[in-house]
Amino acid sequence: MMKGCFSFFYPTFIAQKSNLMIKYTLSIFAVLFSFFTLPAQNKNVQDLIKEGVALHDSTLYRASIKKFEEALKINPQSEQANYEMALSYLKLKDYKNASKFSTEVIDSNDKVLSLGAYAIKSEALAEMNQIDDAISLLKKGLEKNENNDMMHFNLALNYYKKGDLDNALKHVKKTIEINKTSAGAYLLNAYVLGDKKLWVDNILSFQMFLLLEPNSMRSKNAFAELLQTLRIKPVSNEPLERSYSHQQLQKTEKTDATTNVPPLSTVDGLNRNFVYHAITSTLDSLKSVRQDSIFVIFKDVNKAVIQVLERENTSDKSGITWNFYVPFFSTLINSDYYDTYCRYISAAYLPESMDWWNAHPKAAKKFISWFEYGDEGKPTDTKK
Repeated sequence: MMKGCFSFFYPTFIAQKSNLMIKYTLSIFAVLFSFFTLPAQNKNVQDLIKEGVALHDSTLYRASIKKFEEALKINPQSEQANYEMALSYLKLKDYKNASKFSTEVIDSNDKVLSLGAYAIKSEALAEMNQIDDAISLLKKGLEKNENNDMMHFNLALNYYKKGDLDNALKHVKKTIEINKTSAGAYLLNAYVLGDKKLWVDNILSFQMFLLLEPNSMRSKNAFAELLQTLRIKPVSNEPLERSYSHQQLQKTEKTDATTNVPPLSTVDGLNRNFVYHAITSTLDSLKSVRQDSIFVIFKDVNKAVIQVLERENTSDKSGITWNFYVPFFSTLINSDYYDTYCRYISAAYLPESMDWWNAHPKAAKKFISWFEYGDEGKPTDTKK
């Protein structure tokens, strides 16, 4: 459905002024030496980087850095070694060195590695309380990499850290527009929307995230926050842990503190009172059914929300909510896979959903196939 040549340093031979032939012979020797040893040295550099990456993946960051240092002694211009070094230093929270080595990669203009290097350096700058510098850096990166989703995402993330929700929303929307399979973008989008009290869109964005990343710790926290927005679970006194955090928030439309009612004004062509009424009336209808699990309540309440949006999605409405989210979720709730979908996105939060998912592998395959290819199924290879 989502239709989705290395330089090489060799010794410099200095001949005596009295013997030009020796100078000439030695310079030829140096060239030949470089020619014959270059492949071996290059292989050695790549082997060292490979070993360093393996150590990094095993969280042995200091050991990995030693391997990358060895590689750079052989080839100081290895951008891959510089990049991996920056990444390991970032993990060690050595932000000065992470910034230093990522700058080396950025200055090299390596089209592939520089994208990640911008992300590393911007994070290092932000961690050193230099968020404005991080934003300036990413803006320059965006000039070189126009319409790059990673650049827009990191800009959104840094604006969010700064508490600039409007610019955060602008760039995270651009990220999703370019790449509709970015789980992190949907999660950040949900956070920003929630903080701006755009709670209906927040419900949809959380579910897109959970659909793309159903089983992680941040998935568990996201589903818990989703349950609170849907009023299935009470809002806790302590805020739920989020993967991304901010310094401060802009003033936004506030929830009614006396009744805990979210803002109900019309936004983007939607009278949010209709959605709120669908939630509360569905919850009221389920009060007498005490044996209902959180799963059943979520399934029914969420369906009621989507049905309202489906009804309100008229031809005069535009934007990502009406042109992407609502058509997608409308198709989902009217398919044979809605129950499976609800199990899927609640697996990190509800043990019963995880148990169900593990016990029904065929259902999992069918749902994933439908999600990727639609009702027609996976195309077959017609080549003989």
